[in-house]
Amino acid sequence: MYQLLALDLDGTLLDRSSRVTKQNARAVRRAQMAGVKIALCTGRHLADARLFGEQLFAPADWAVTVNGALVSRLDGSEIVLSAGLDQRDCRTILEVCSRYASDPCFYTAERLYFGDGFNRFFDELRRHGYHMVSRQWDGAVYVKEMADWEALLEEKELSFSKAILYHRDPSVVDGMMHALEATGRFELAPSVMYGGALKNVEVNRKGVHKGRGLERLAAHLGFSMQQVMAVGDSDNDLTMLRQAGLSVAMGNAPAHIRVAADACTADHTENGVARAIERYLLEERI
Repeated sequence: MYQLLALDLDGTLLDRSSRVTKQNARAVRRAQMAGVKIALCTGRHLADARLFGEQLFAPADWAVTVNGALVSRLDGSEIVLSAGLDQRDCRTILEVCSRYASDPCFYTAERLYFGDGFNRFFDELRRHGYHMVSRQWDGAVYVKEMADWEALLEEKELSFSKAILYHRDPSVVDGMMHALEATGRFELAPSVMYGGALKNVEVNRKGVHKGRGLERLAAHLGFSMQQVMAVGDSDNDLTMLRQAGLSVAMGNAPAHIRVAADACTADHTENGVARAIERYLLEERI
């Protein structure tokens, strides 16, 4: 019997307007009332996870954020795992960005530091009609030049959890990915959107991913991974889908994600999460 439900956010729990629908919220609440713990598992930071937790009828219990670099209670009161990038990692990312005339976006647990590349990325998302709901811009810091990035790394109180790299030319993103992969020090989760028109890559420390974070959370709660049901749609969900006792891919997921999962549900615009909960989790308890 599944005791922990892991839900990705974008393209999964959230609809096209980046909102939790009433149908999804109702199904999540029914799972909670049946005794199932809920974990929001996302590449976003903890502040965003709380934002969407507030759209549920009752907040989720736990959050696996920034692709597994931070595992904590949704309110941040208890930290199970913190595994961010170290300074050497950050300097390597900056060097690769400089080589490809790009710049990074670095995440902390609560905010982000971004350059022109990330601005262009969100301009492109808006141009394609994507409606972004987020708290990540609250207190976000714009970093203008590479020298400013270097200065940031000298601030010892800052702890970066992950990076996102973007370039208008997807082949440049590929080049940056290959350069980082060659170091053997990073987990790389590419994201291809709109038929290849947009591509970015999320960068975490080696061994840090949603699967590892979810595994640590399950162990903390006294559950095995066989007692976990995970739902997702993207490359950064693959590790948790492969490790969960039951993995469910969204109908809008790319083919390779659907093939990797045990089951598929409807599209995120058709309350696929609610349908998955009702079919694979709640029916099991009848």
